Amino acid sequence: MIEKYEKYLEKIGVYLEKFFAQQKPYIFCKEGCAICCETGEYPFSKVEFQYAMIGYQGLSDEEKDIVQSKVKEIKKLKKASKDKKFLHECPFLIDKKCSIYTHRGIICRSYGLMYFVADKDNKLSYKRPCCSEMGLNYSNVLDEETGMISAEMWKETGIETEPLSYNVGLDFLIDNNITKELGLEVGEQKAIIDWFED
Repeated sequence: MIEKYEKYLEKIGVYLEKFFAQQKPYIFCKEGCAICCETGEYPFSKVEFQYAMIGYQGLSDEEKDIVQSKVKEIKKLKKASKDKKFLHECPFLIDKKCSIYTHRGIICRSYGLMYFVADKDNKLSYKRPCCSEMGLNYSNVLDEETGMISAEMWKETGIETEPLSYNVGLDFLIDNNITKELGLEVGEQKAIIDWFED
């Protein structure tokens, strides 16, 4: 299954690279910025977690200890939390860098782009990265009063490329023509912290 998943990553990576290149004037991700890794649930499918653990096995003993220590602390906080949606730092984040970057999850690979998702009635809702409100991705076209992307602000930037949303919601990314073509079953999906045994 891992071999199929790696083929999937190659194919989906081509699309994601193209989308990020198209939206480059609006993407302000840079090394040392880890906002998206500091507060989230990080949904991973079974195959994604297995792949992440291959990356984990390649870490130094010191790095493994840091990850394990973070996992224990996050699990403890989750048990004590009364929130339905428990947000936490990714356990693989070390010194504001992903320690398993080449083995990171699908959500990590697509995060930063604006995207859309369809509900059960096929009604689309549009999402933007949380960092847009922090002066980062798409902030140069974000109307802070409405919380919407502003066509007027876009025109004022002089940027030819329009700020676009893509079909890169997680549900679509793990169930699409590529996964079907490869016969890839990603398995159950849950928050990354829940994949670690107690």
